[in-house]
Parts: sequence; C-alpha cells; structure tokens
Amino acid sequence: MIRTKFVAAVGALGLLASAYMTPLMAFSFGIGGSFGGAHIEVDGSETMNTSSRKLTRKKDFQAVLASAYAQIIVGEDMFGEGNGFALGYEQGFGEGSVSEETQHGQTGADSNSSARTNITSTVGATTSGTQRAEGVLKNLNTVFIETPGFTPLGIFVKAGWSEMDIITKEDLYTGGTFGDGAVDGSMWGFGFKKSAGGLQVKTEFAYTDWDTLSLSNTGTDAGSSKVTVDPEQWSGKLTIGYNF
Repeated sequence: MIRTKFVAAVGALGLLASAYMTPLMAFSFGIGGSFGGAHIEVDGSETMNTSSRKLTRKKDFQAVLASAYAQIIVGEDMFGEGNGFALGYEQGFGEGSVSEETQHGQTGADSNSSARTNITSTVGATTSGTQRAEGVLKNLNTVFIETPGFTPLGIFVKAGWSEMDIITKEDLYTGGTFGDGAVDGSMWGFGFKKSAGGLQVKTEFAYTDWDTLSLSNTGTDAGSSKVTVDPEQWSGKLTIGYNF
C-alpha cells in the first residue's frame, strides 16, 4: 500500500512536469550537503517462544542527520535560475541507536523489572537474568523528486523512497541471537528554497513512514521467537548546494 501511494505521487508529479515539457528541456546538475536532526519513534513487540504471548514496548529518540546529495533540475527556463523539478539521490551519514534492558524474573520497582516477564526454559523451569538489546539505524539513503519553489518564499513539496539498515546488538542470557535487517519507507515533505549565482539554500521538513521489520531468534528455543519493530521518523534540515 505504501509503495502504491508513493508511485501514485511520483506519477502525479510526472504529469505536472509533462504539462511544461517544452520549456523544461533545459536542465542543470547540482550537488550539496545537509545538516539537521530527526525524532524517531519505534513501536516494538516480542513474541515469546513458550507461551506465544506478545510483549510490547514503545521508545523514542533523537538523532543528528548529515547527508550529501546529487540532483538534476529541469525547468529553469520557466521557473528561474536553480528552480525547477528536481530528481535526486541523497546519502546519509552517521547513525542513531535505541536500546532496552529488562530484568526477567524479578519484581523490582522500575518499569523494566517485572515478574510477568519470566522466561520458561525448554524443560519447564523458570529462569531469570538480564536481557539487553540495541538497534542501530544507519546507511540511510533516499531517492526523491521535488517541485519547483512557488511564491516569493520558494515553497516546494517533496516525495521520496528511503532505505536504511537496522543492526542488532544483543546480550541475552537466554542465548538468543537476532540477525540484522533493512527497511524501506515512503518520505513526504515540504520546505523553502532560494537560488542565486548557482548557490541553492533549502530548509525542509519531512515525515518518513517506515515498513515493519520482523527478526527471528536463531540462537535458542528460549526467550523470544520473534521481534518486530515499526519505526516512524520526523526530520528537519538545512541544505546548501551548488547547481552547475
């Protein structure tokens, strides 16, 4: 469904561009970089092996964003210098992480320690210990298309398709092991852009709806059989580039 919506949005932008086909024949090439931040929310769940019971958890965290991009701009003859329909690729740098530590088999006062999370071994004995897991989000890249800047403010809208890797780091007393994975997501945003003398400055805000990722336990029959994560991302950044 998400891919269908994204393809439909890109198709609509393509039809809009085709209406200006003759004056859009001229194009330019641009490169640049951006710096900003993101707020990420992750809804997670784990399905227990022995009881098939599902435990849920929600975490949110912030991450610094830095990226480099390359783009082709079409339509400067109609919309002005450095302004037009843009098709580009953006590669992110750096990473963000979210972690969780749970004490199983204890009834401690804090919210992470509860007897209800006891783990039953394959021989029926109740065991206890510390479960610690961390997910590292990295290698974010996006293919995007954006409209020209309209009005004196240079308002534009943007759509794209993003990918990122999720690297798991776990220290589980059950001996469980979860592999790494990758997720896709549709990106939607808007912003303001201005160009002069080849230099282009953009301020933009975006929302990314990531697909759900499921990882299976490959190390043991104890503990969780499957972990599922569903991330969402809100971001803002300042972009500076040059169009040739």
